[in-house]
Amino acid sequence: MKNKFWAVVLLFLLAASSCNKSEVTEKVFRVKIIDEICSNAVVQIQDPALYQYGVNGYVSADSTYDHVFTTRFSCADMAKMQTYTADKKGLVIKIRLMDKRLSEPGCSTCAATVPGAPAAFQWVTLTEDWSN
Repeated sequence: MKNKFWAVVLLFLLAASSCNKSEVTEKVFRVKIIDEICSNAVVQIQDPALYQYGVNGYVSADSTYDHVFTTRFSCADMAKMQTYTADKKGLVIKIRLMDKRLSEPGCSTCAATVPGAPAAFQWVTLTEDWSN
């Protein structure tokens, strides 16, 4: 009886831990950077199948954007993007959503944020082939 109890508990824990991995974190998709400052950015989802992760009605430079969310790029991802352009507005990149922020103890950024950024926030990481 005792062994069955522990077997059930173990199975429950295994099942619960497998549910923590979000299906969307496995999907790679493109976003366009609408605004960015100090690694904080507003991005627009380019894949219609994932529009539900953004919000509509973000206004920037007299234009209104739908399917957007706010994010913060890691220092490593910012370094990768610096190789192409310092101004990231309009850059289309491939990302993957993450469940939590990456730990970067040696990373420091400024505290500036994009004015009027949407409340919808997602942690992201660049994919290996992020610029393709």
